[in-house]
Parts: sequence; structure tokens; C-alpha cells
Amino acid sequence: MTTWILLFANLLAGQADAAELELETRRLVRQLDGPSLAQREAAEQTLLEFGPPVLDLLPPVTRTTSAEVRVRLDRIRNRLQQQAAAQTTQATHINLQGDMPLQSALAALAEQSGNAILDYRDQFGQTATNPTVTLDFQDKPFWQALDQVLDQAGLTIYNFSGQPDTLAIVARGDGERARADRGAYSGLFRFEGVSLVARRDLRDPRGDSLRLVVEVAWEPRVRPIVLQLSLDTLQAVDEDDQPIAIEAAGTQLEVPTEASVPAVEIQIPLSLPDRSTRQIGLLQGQMSALIPGRVQEFVFENLRDAKAVEQRVAGVTVTVDQVRKTLDLDEIRMRVRFDRADIALESHRNWVYQNEAYLLDPDGQRVDYARMEVTMQRQDEVGVAFLFDRPEGLEGCRFV
Repeated sequence: MTTWILLFANLLAGQADAAELELETRRLVRQLDGPSLAQREAAEQTLLEFGPPVLDLLPPVTRTTSAEVRVRLDRIRNRLQQQAAAQTTQATHINLQGDMPLQSALAALAEQSGNAILDYRDQFGQTATNPTVTLDFQDKPFWQALDQVLDQAGLTIYNFSGQPDTLAIVARGDGERARADRGAYSGLFRFEGVSLVARRDLRDPRGDSLRLVVEVAWEPRVRPIVLQLSLDTLQAVDEDDQPIAIEAAGTQLEVPTEASVPAVEIQIPLSLPDRSTRQIGLLQGQMSALIPGRVQEFVFENLRDAKAVEQRVAGVTVTVDQVRKTLDLDEIRMRVRFDRADIALESHRNWVYQNEAYLLDPDGQRVDYARMEVTMQRQDEVGVAFLFDRPEGLEGCRFV
């Protein structure tokens, strides 16, 4: 009984802390428009000291927000989002010791890392055993920890479950090498060479080639938009440290990702070495990943009167331009503009359209759109029309 009492007390304490933080944040936001400069500066500094957890509590910037508060909120958000981005792009670390059932270990890994892990063995008709695993993880990066757990249980990862932001676990095939023996790790990424294809052109040696396929997986708590690999950064040597030339030097490989697949394969072009070469001793280089920031919710009310209603959070501005009736559907036309879109909104990148958009009816029930139409796409801005089939209309609804 003592355990449950302590657990309940800790839960209440956590709820109280969250409520106090929300109240204090509201008070400090009001002080951002206070009468004295010292008061405004102190409020901004205190909000910064709260760190990234306060981001979800900051109000959006609207056209009624004063210039002083607008500038300070933007500055606070930019600083805290940079901190959050730095935390997000680092590997999560696991602390777990002792003997425990496999399912308990996987649950602990998921809880500590924020990475969803799904036992997918039933989908393949495999027996979902729950063996005991022995762990001694002290600040162990997630991928190394997961590989060790999977190796002890004879499991591996299946990348095509169709479940977004999730790692699916299945039984490892007979003869398949241990995952820890074949992986290389950097931050939140895991790299694994999966195949080599050598080709000798018997007519023209200039046609000789060697292709190495590397699987790049990431912690599914993040969802990269695109991976970029400049071949100029690659270096390869054989077992005797003799260089293996990289073909197509100067080329940049660009690999888009899919929301439901937590990995991609990259084909690296190498020159075919002499027949005496037995293996690639080392391959190293630099990869860039374009990763979206934290999910931010924008909520619009009074939809029937909405016209050019704008909300801004950090470097993103969302505008509901118009709400109108078209035949039997209600159409909400909106735009999303980024202060710094870089390459994220190039025409072949569809990630921005995978963001959720829906109505909340007067009872708080979710209403999904019937269809979506792209109305514009620029370097830093996209426009979308969402059409909703709700016979009662939009009265009392909120657009999220």
C-alpha cells in the first residue's frame, strides 16, 4: 500500500508543478508588457530560465498582440526552440540494470527514450516469447541499448509495419548476424552496410563499379524530412588502409523519407578495387538531416467571421484567409509561412501536408476533413484548402 500512496503523491505533485508553471507563465507573459523596462527584462529572463517545457504554455502572437510582447515572445521562442532542437537531435540515453522479462525491458526503453516500440511477431505468425534479458545500461545510447536487448532475445527490426514513428520488432532469421556486430552509431542515427554489388565490365574496365548499400535508421521520436550526403566528405579504405576511390565526387545524394518507414537505404558509388582487396576496412563521411522542429498547435475560433486571421509562433505564421460554403461542404482556406524555409518547402517535399488539420465540434469531438486541396506553393509559403462535410455547419467549432 505504501508504494501506491507514494506513487499517487508523486503524481499529484507532478500535476501541481505543471499547474503552477502554467500560472506563473501566464503571469510572466503579462509582465512582458509591464510598465517598466526592468520588469519586462526580468520576466523575459525568467521565462528563458524555465527552459523548453514552457514552450507549450506560451500564447501565440496575433494581430492584437502588442509590439513589445510580440518581439519578446519571438525572442523567447527562438532561444528555447534552439535548445529543444539541440536536445532532440542528440541520442537519448538509457539507464537500466538487472534481469527482467523482454517486454519489461522494451517498455522501459520506450519510456526512457520516447521511441515507440511495437512487438510485431504476431503479424508474421511468430511465437511472442518473453525471455529474460540481463542488462547493465548506464547512460547507454538508445540504439546500442536496443541492439543488445534484441540480440539477447533473438529479435530484429522490421521497417515496413506501416506504423508511423514506431519501431516494429520481429524474430531474427536463422543465420542472421547479431545487430550489435553490424551496426555503427552516430547520435540518433544507426548505420548498417546491408549489401555490396561488384560489377566487372569484361569489355571496358572503365565500366567496373562497386556499390555499397547502407541502411540509415533513426530514433522514431523524430522524423527527418530528407537526408543529404555529399560524396566529397566520404573516405573509404581497404583492410590495409589503402584508399578506395569514391565515384561521382562532388555529387550530393539526397534521400527523402516516409512517415511510416523509420529508415532509408543509401547507395554509395565506389570504384571497384583490385581483386586482392578482401574488404572495406573503413567508410566515413558526413551526413546532413533536415529535421522539423517541435509540433505546435494553432487553434482558430469564430470561424464564420474568420478573414485573414493570423497567428504566429516563432518563425511560423498561420493565416486563415477565408471560410466559405461550397455546395454541401465548408471550406477553410489557410496559409503557412516560414521565416526560414531553406529547402524544406521545395516542390517535391510533401511533409508539410502530412501535418494534422481538423475541427473540434462544440462537444470537443474531432471532425476530419473530407478532402484537401493545395492552393499555392512558394519558396517560403504554402496554401491549403480544407473541405469539411458537417451538416450542422461550423457554428461553435474550432479549427486546429
